Amino acid sequence: MRRFAAAFLAVLLLAALAAMPFLCTHCSLTPERTTYYYKQKARKDAQADDSPEAQLMRMLLGGAAEEASESESSAPAFSKYGLFFAIAAAVAVGGVFLVKLQKKEEKKDWFTLFAAAALAVPLGLFGARFVYCAANFKFYLLDVQAPEALPRVWEGGLSLSGALAFAALGGVIAAKCRKVSVRQTLNGLTPGLLVFAGLARLSEGVIGAGYGPEAEALTVLIGDSWRLDTARIMAVAIFILLILRKDFIRSAFLYGSVMILLESLRRDGHMMWGFVHAEQVFALCIALPALLYCAVKIRRFFLALGATALMAGAVIGLEFALDRSPVSDTLLYGAFALVMAAYIALGLVWMKRAEKSGLYKTA
Repeated sequence: MRRFAAAFLAVLLLAALAAMPFLCTHCSLTPERTTYYYKQKARKDAQADDSPEAQLMRMLLGGAAEEASESESSAPAFSKYGLFFAIAAAVAVGGVFLVKLQKKEEKKDWFTLFAAAALAVPLGLFGARFVYCAANFKFYLLDVQAPEALPRVWEGGLSLSGALAFAALGGVIAAKCRKVSVRQTLNGLTPGLLVFAGLARLSEGVIGAGYGPEAEALTVLIGDSWRLDTARIMAVAIFILLILRKDFIRSAFLYGSVMILLESLRRDGHMMWGFVHAEQVFALCIALPALLYCAVKIRRFFLALGATALMAGAVIGLEFALDRSPVSDTLLYGAFALVMAAYIALGLVWMKRAEKSGLYKTA
């Protein structure tokens, strides 16, 4: 039975890795497909209306033949970005076992970790698409009224936060099925999650994504201008967390808190809801449960919620200021960093206190 399970998980893992170069094409819906869905929506509206304006619109948009040819162009195709994603996932899985080689864990833990890693890859792929669609449901269901596009991951649209959250869910499922410690299983999976996150950020350079405003340092050439290279900044931050990591809870708290600040550097419109703000919310959804886990141990649950509310209010205020205030962005981002540093410091102090009291263990 165990051999059958191992074979099934191995096939599942390899299939997910092999599918990534064809499914993972871009971190957001490509401009071509965005235009197509808007045109498709306009056709539907024009066909439902018999007014002269609607007839003119039908003539301008073309007929069903054009629609069919455009629809066919959305078939999955090989993507260099997806290949980098697959390599990142494979390296992450390998990294998990390299760490375990040094610790000489029991065979039962080895199989649990293998099951966690094998489930993490396909679940992570699903989670990346699911969270992206959840953040953009208004576009798919209302703006273009194309719910059939939701499962078309190859058209672009992935959330790294969703990938990490659902990958961690794979570790929880594996631990529950094997009846071993969820905490220890997630601790073993943590190096792989951080390695994947860092490499996934670096892969954004392949598609010209992961950049911020025009800058004079830490830049990448986008079009004709030098823009802040947020992808590499994020990757460096993640690899530093990989070096400093102690356990899953602490790593999740630090990762989510740091990403709230770094995602803002993308500057997609500070006062408008968009993918960047969605990623900030998802980053908070990673950090907050980790903080609450330790806060409960030392009876600081409501204080943790209050501190999080204050931090979120300050972040929202700073986002508004970055959009409208005449104050220098450098000063505002300095204030942003101080807010997040205070929040992180408070969380780490509580985690240390819980650890010293024996209520929270890292191993």
